[in-house]
Amino acid sequence: MAPLEKLFRLEIEFHRRLRTEAPGTVDASALHTSYALQSGYEPLLRAAGAGTARDIDRLHDRLALAGDPRDILAARDSLKKLIGLPHPGS
Repeated sequence: MAPLEKLFRLEIEFHRRLRTEAPGTVDASALHTSYALQSGYEPLLRAAGAGTARDIDRLHDRLALAGDPRDILAARDSLKKLIGLPHPGS
C-alpha cells in the first residue's frame, strides 16, 4: 500500500474513532497528535513526498465506500491539511 493511501486510511480510522469513542470533542488536536505519533505518521509523511490535492481526491473517490462518509470526508480534509495543501474552509 502506498504511503499516501496508508495515511488516508489511518485518517479514516482516527475520525471514525473520534466520532464513535469521543463524540462531542470540541478540540481534537491533542488526540490527533497522539494518534499520529502512535501510528507512525512521520515516516509515512516523508515517504508520501509531495502528494497533490488531486491524489488525495482520487483516494477519497476510491475509498468512498470504505466507511462512514463523514469519516472519509474528514480524513480527506485532514490529510490535505497535514501535507500543507489548501483545503475547504481556509
